[in-house]
Amino acid sequence: MKNKQQLFLDLLQELNENHSTISAEYKYLGTGNPMSDMLIIGKEAAISIETEQYQVEILDNLRYWTTLENYSLDKIQERSFGAYSPLYPYRGQILKKDNGQNWGTSKTWMNYQKLLSNIYDVQDSSNINFHEKSFITEVNSTPSKLTVNADTSSISFRKQNILTSSFFQNFPIIIISGVGYFDMHPTANEIEEIFQVKFSEKKFANTVTNTQPYWLHWNKDKTKLLINTNQLSIGISDLLLTSLAAEIQESNLLK
Repeated sequence: MKNKQQLFLDLLQELNENHSTISAEYKYLGTGNPMSDMLIIGKEAAISIETEQYQVEILDNLRYWTTLENYSLDKIQERSFGAYSPLYPYRGQILKKDNGQNWGTSKTWMNYQKLLSNIYDVQDSSNINFHEKSFITEVNSTPSKLTVNADTSSISFRKQNILTSSFFQNFPIIIISGVGYFDMHPTANEIEEIFQVKFSEKKFANTVTNTQPYWLHWNKDKTKLLINTNQLSIGISDLLLTSLAAEIQESNLLK
């Protein structure tokens, strides 16, 4: 059986050799630790395609991963846009909303950090370091400030060639942050088909008002837990993040 690093290298080779004519944007893989046990899938990045950030983070993503010689997180420089690495983007950010001067981050990344800190019972979570223990990608690789205005043309390719790859299937914990890009009907559930899991239970983080819902899915032998919920950006309570963390802890799937 191939280890996760070999599965990742196989995916890089597949995208470079067999999809050379496909837009680099479509072949965006993600950021964070590819050797981790947790995959978080967002809807799309909320950045402008008119910026250097789009070029570096999205268009150059596959190239960065292809040329990376090792996955050692401790070699990544802090706060260096010129030495950007998808392994640990903007290392040194703090758990505050970015104001252009404080080296803060986005609301979504703040929530990812809170989630990971809850999972691993981290008391001091003043820094953004969730990349160390998770891998982050998007269903839609075309960024958009608002989902309603998003160009979704990349989604079909990504579902067929990236999310179904052995590498992405290998994560024991998968969180889908935003349910809108998967077709789910009484007779067909695209999440189940793509990730080889079955729906188990719908829960509410707030059981008093029955709000902040999330859905649990398991594979047949209980070695993979998939949770899908609302987009982890605005309007997300700490109660939802603690509830998701508790489900993941109780799964006993993290090393």
